[in-house]
Amino acid sequence: MSEQGLNRRRLLASAAAVGGLSLGLTAVPAGARAASSARTRRAAATWENIIEKTSFSSWTAFDQEWNHLYPWDGDADTHNGAARMHAGQVSLSQGVLTLTATRLSSADGTSPHQPFAPLWYRSGAVHAKDQIIVNDQFPEYDIEGEFSTQTGPGIWPAFWTTGTWPAWPPESDILEFVGDSTNLFNTWNKTSSGDEGEEEGEDYFVTRAQVAVATSTAWHKYRVWMYKEGDDVMLDYYFDGEWVATHRGKNWAGVPQRLILNLQMGSYASGLDGPGDAGWATQLPGPTGDTHFRARNVWVGRTRAW
Repeated sequence: MSEQGLNRRRLLASAAAVGGLSLGLTAVPAGARAASSARTRRAAATWENIIEKTSFSSWTAFDQEWNHLYPWDGDADTHNGAARMHAGQVSLSQGVLTLTATRLSSADGTSPHQPFAPLWYRSGAVHAKDQIIVNDQFPEYDIEGEFSTQTGPGIWPAFWTTGTWPAWPPESDILEFVGDSTNLFNTWNKTSSGDEGEEEGEDYFVTRAQVAVATSTAWHKYRVWMYKEGDDVMLDYYFDGEWVATHRGKNWAGVPQRLILNLQMGSYASGLDGPGDAGWATQLPGPTGDTHFRARNVWVGRTRAW
């Protein structure tokens, strides 16, 4: 979800050229997979809940643990897509949070974030009030949720963490669909992590695993387990309870991060890089009606060492 001049279309094309990871299992040795799958939590008494699974049960519960919009100062209603965020696009019903993106009759200005897309959609974003800091005091975090989302050209839902704005990376994409039905488990670093298959960009290194989700509108569980290893943070990614991949967050220990849930639209998810592309002015292809991204049972827990 970075806005650092990232060409998402180039990134996805590069992933396809590598051959795709289809559940991400071919990128990690069998021994590492077994170790990750067998990992167990520390004693229950050391764990504490940061976000309860009931936080979407009412607006009172929501307000205790979540804020609307993005977590950065200034222009918190926009990011790197073609949607401006509004609290009115966020709804709650029977424990389910729904973000709705609505196509407008004309663009609502232009995003101030690269690649400066015309804002043809009104949508929703929320972020957790508590920060995530993996360190000696809190050496493990478990972040998970159940999600149902439409996917396809122009649709860009995400459940992710990012370094406190404007520090980027780190970033962990737990759920991210960028214009198709393949979920991207991405880990972004400032310096190389040494992960197999890692790619270098202008100001980042990224390791990713892909999961094709043919039934994205059905409920699926997405999860990352973060745990401290020296100055680094290891990230175990899971889909529907099955381990997918383990990535290394280089020098992430002690770095505060924010947890975000948002429904972006257009831009890279429409295969558009900038004004030179056909369709840029209208941010199409993309939905012409409403698009929905739903979440339930979102939970964050952590270990406390003292």
